[in-house]
Amino acid sequence: MSHELQVETLFDEWAIEDGAVDMAREHWARVEPVLSALESSTGRYLEIGPGNGYALEYMARSKFANGYCRAVELSQEMARMCRTRVEDCNNVDIDVESFMNWRPPAGMQFELIFSMEVFYYFEDVTAAIEKAAGLLAPGGELIVMVDYYEESEESQGWEQELEVKLTRWSRSRFLEAFEAAGLQAVSQEEKRGGVHEHGVTLCTRGTKASTGVAA
Repeated sequence: MSHELQVETLFDEWAIEDGAVDMAREHWARVEPVLSALESSTGRYLEIGPGNGYALEYMARSKFANGYCRAVELSQEMARMCRTRVEDCNNVDIDVESFMNWRPPAGMQFELIFSMEVFYYFEDVTAAIEKAAGLLAPGGELIVMVDYYEESEESQGWEQELEVKLTRWSRSRFLEAFEAAGLQAVSQEEKRGGVHEHGVTLCTRGTKASTGVAA
């Protein structure tokens, strides 16, 4: 079984077991402070690996209610739940595809690209960051949140528990990769929250240079 199929199967199982409800509840406690602080936009939003759609729904109904939202989800079962959440929203499209194989409509760029608990599943995290950065519109922002990183003691055994190969980067490596991808004003913070999970989420973010501004 390929690595990609292993990841897809894992997320399908989580979706079928309980709709990823507990996972979404725990994640939202850390994601909400980040997303709620953003300005509303009439631009385009891309979410990489939306899971059951908890953050996608929030963005489609609030921050990008007057804009456009798109999501790329590897798991068929997760995508099905996403569609149910946003079926009455006319500003959302969901593609079932590996992000690394996915291609947006020609010329489409995004004012915000967001991902929670996805990037360490990529076999080549550097390539994933570079691809996401390349999809940003001038002045657009990339926000990547992960619980699985070197400084997190709580997540150190996940690869063995999940029996799926994961990529465990340090905080500094995420910073360096964002900067190497050409992003500016790169910053990090750790977010805490949730009821059952007592770990920490690393949030790394960076902005693409506006048109006419030197990198």
